[in-house]
Amino acid sequence: MNTLFIRTTSSPRQPGTLALLLLALTAFTAHAAVPRDGGVSGLEAQAQSQASGPVAIARPGMDSGAAIAPLLAAGPLSADTAVRIALLNNPGLQLSLASEGVNISNAVPADSPARRKASQEITLLSAQARKAWVRAVAAAQLARLAAEARESTEAGGELARRMARAGNWSKLQQAREQLLLADAAAQLARARQAAFSEREKLIVVLGLWGAQTGFELPDRLPDLPAQPQELPDVESRVLQQRLDLQLAKLEWARQRAAKREPGADALWEAMGNAARVRKLAVKARSEAREAYHGYRTAWDLAKHYEKEVLPLSRFVNDETLLRYNGMLASVFEVLAEARAQAQAVGEAIQARRDFWLADADLRTVLAGAPYDAASGASAEGPAANAAAAAH
Repeated sequence: MNTLFIRTTSSPRQPGTLALLLLALTAFTAHAAVPRDGGVSGLEAQAQSQASGPVAIARPGMDSGAAIAPLLAAGPLSADTAVRIALLNNPGLQLSLASEGVNISNAVPADSPARRKASQEITLLSAQARKAWVRAVAAAQLARLAAEARESTEAGGELARRMARAGNWSKLQQAREQLLLADAAAQLARARQAAFSEREKLIVVLGLWGAQTGFELPDRLPDLPAQPQELPDVESRVLQQRLDLQLAKLEWARQRAAKREPGADALWEAMGNAARVRKLAVKARSEAREAYHGYRTAWDLAKHYEKEVLPLSRFVNDETLLRYNGMLASVFEVLAEARAQAQAVGEAIQARRDFWLADADLRTVLAGAPYDAASGASAEGPAANAAAAAH
């Protein structure tokens, strides 16, 4: 037996066998080094930029329902809280992380493709949650405004009926007021349906069901920042973070390091690899400019409504009311100005909504995700968008 053992260990195949054993032992050690919580603290650190305050993501063994319960009970749901809940509870993200397993743990280098892909999925989901929250809050605010407008129109319609009954108005004048009332009722129905739909989309992104869906939203969107961000280096910042560009560069460097026989095929392949990297760089630069331009334009428009349109609308409404008190204007002129002011307020709400949506897109692009993925993110989960971007 000893002789046989000596012959086996002295076999010329020993180095290959030993190498395989060492490789298996190293892999086992790396997997065993992953803590039972999944070892995803590195990804959580990368996700800190998506919300102010601490951010956690789903991990093995976590009771996500218990984890999000205090967040849902903390009062009206903020945008940052919506992001935290989505990272803890979104089934699409959990499915994607589970499919990668230990490939995204801290035992794997932070610049590995799996870790980078997971980081981008977290970024895209954060954008989905933030934008779904913005749309839900804005839609609910617009629905309340539509209800107020309908009440004002109802007052005009009732007065028109009484004046027509008394013979002071013609049927044509009454019909015009009744048409305004019918249109206001239709607008209210549409606004309420939009508010319901946007809330449901937010619920899907957050992965909620049952009693969890009874959360409260704020009455209004946040105020605009006093000044917009100034990002003269937006292109370089985006280029440093783009996952697809980084992967293309790594592949290009790998192929350049590989020994190839000189010839026409090698030259054509080298040109193709360089063109692929340049194509992604050109696209990334364009998307950076587009995202930032959209952000600045949205801020300018929202500020225009806040500083110009709304004050003028309030002035006209107040002056019309004063003229009515001085018997220089009719009650219908007052109601008409009230409707015009409500329309201006609605447009201001939409402008503010568009700014916060553009802000979420800019955040996402600066974090390295494609602009088209940020703008058209699906509520079903981030995995498909991130996978397409990485490809």
